[in-house]
Amino acid sequence: MFTKILKPEIMRTLLPEGFPAGELSQPQYKMVVEKDVFITMRDGSRVAADIFRPDAPGEFPSLYATSAYQKDLAYLPQWPAFHFRETNDIEWFVSRGYAYVHQDIRGSGKSVDGQWRFFSEEEQNDFYDTVEWIAGQPWCNSSVGMIGESYLAWVQWFTAATQPPHLKCIAPFDGGADMYRDVAYHGGIMSVGFPTAWHMWEIRANYRLGRTGPDAKLGDWDMPWHVINHPTCDDFWKLRYADFSKIQCPVFSIGILHKVGIHLRGNIRGYEELTTPKKLLLCHGDFEGDEMAIFNSDEVRLLLLRWYDHWLKGNDTGVMEEDPVTVFVRGKEVYRPEKEWPLPQTEYHKLYLTAGPSGAVESLNDGGLSWEPPTVADSSFTYAYPDPDWSHFSGIGTAVMENGVPNPVRKILTFTGPPLEEDLEVIGSMVLVLYASSDQTDTDFFMRLTDQLPDEAQAPGMPPRGLMLTRGWLKASHAATKDEARSNPHRPYYRHDAPQPIEPGQIYKFEIEVWATSCCFRQGHRMRIDLACYDSNAFDFGGHYYGLKMGNDTIHHDKDHPSHIVLPVIPSA
Repeated sequence: MFTKILKPEIMRTLLPEGFPAGELSQPQYKMVVEKDVFITMRDGSRVAADIFRPDAPGEFPSLYATSAYQKDLAYLPQWPAFHFRETNDIEWFVSRGYAYVHQDIRGSGKSVDGQWRFFSEEEQNDFYDTVEWIAGQPWCNSSVGMIGESYLAWVQWFTAATQPPHLKCIAPFDGGADMYRDVAYHGGIMSVGFPTAWHMWEIRANYRLGRTGPDAKLGDWDMPWHVINHPTCDDFWKLRYADFSKIQCPVFSIGILHKVGIHLRGNIRGYEELTTPKKLLLCHGDFEGDEMAIFNSDEVRLLLLRWYDHWLKGNDTGVMEEDPVTVFVRGKEVYRPEKEWPLPQTEYHKLYLTAGPSGAVESLNDGGLSWEPPTVADSSFTYAYPDPDWSHFSGIGTAVMENGVPNPVRKILTFTGPPLEEDLEVIGSMVLVLYASSDQTDTDFFMRLTDQLPDEAQAPGMPPRGLMLTRGWLKASHAATKDEARSNPHRPYYRHDAPQPIEPGQIYKFEIEVWATSCCFRQGHRMRIDLACYDSNAFDFGGHYYGLKMGNDTIHHDKDHPSHIVLPVIPSA
């Protein structure tokens, strides 16, 4: 919860020991504001920006933030009800000797020239041109950095990939980078919640029903239409993929562990693939809005200030001499420095799906999990879909209402392990290796990984209590597009370019990317995998398109078809 996520006992572990707060830029300036400054782009279009700078002569490093969220809405508080308020505290940074440029992307807000088209080539050119324009202003010392959360973090990846000479560093906080895989088509399955609700609410409605935009054509470009009409990763999506190999400036990548299905993968992949000076921070949080509280916390502002001071002011306080990775460990509820990501001490272990029963969950099958590979010759479970109790977007998907409470597992498959005999740390990305068949030519796989509380903490007649940690998805026909060269042991990579139907009745080996997590499963807790061909808009970030599916899928877990999840286990010290 936004108002309770900043627990002092957790936040005090976020800053490294001996953090040099006193050596960083201190508040000493008041703020001068220039509203509606129009900047001319290379094609002659003009984009509007507000410029905030110290009330003193001289040159200052500059922070740049841009989005389609209307800069004139910056008066609203940075609370979850206004999630588009993702700038951080502008005056806080200005008072410490930074200029801050807050811009409306072309075709949004007061930038009425052109059309907003969500990371079009023109927009990416604008990002480059704006950085270079800022660097040439008399109040700028020619050093520019970028700041912002979510959309304002996405922009940073794309801007850095255009290589503006004067962009000295970025700090994408909670920012995806691959619009197809991170947002619109998880595993090749169309996501409904983000492309429709986000575009309708935070872009179009804010122009038409909230603070009306200055031009009637703002918001005309139809994002959901383009998502629906580009179901494979074609040129439309390749343009909207940030190429990490082109990024040359230093990067402080900050991900949020609960932002599975939108941003976390981008922050982690970015760190893994970059060859520039870099740092990675993976933050805590349980629910939508928590990331806003963390982004605006005193601790994160200090971490950002230290980063900008180092790269934009030359104030070296040892930030690049410390461990490059900091990870929040759920269960232990602490931030911990690490030497690298993936963690160097990681041991990959297979946890196998079994027939069960586990006796811990009421589901269609109540399957089990075991560290020992299966020895039985024939073991599988077949389920038919849709279940009569599943509902569509107006309901709660695969979840069902029981005793007035939504139950996420009653009408899907589950595989639950026995109570853990000792603590188990799992930190990193995972792969679910699933042997499955269908009587259809295509199907979908949705999985969730949950830390289920001890048996004595469960309430009779209620859904199992626990914390959903991460998810994975794959459309069966897209398994044929696996790119072996770009895959690694902890993350399969799919091109999603030329899907191939599956043969009904044939058993296939499917490798499902499961987004990273960081959790210490405590003694007595159980590990649980939820599995179905559909999900719940109540439990799965807006849900996905179910389509017109009817059929029967079989999950196999015998000695010749050992379905399992590959877990990144961190050995105890």
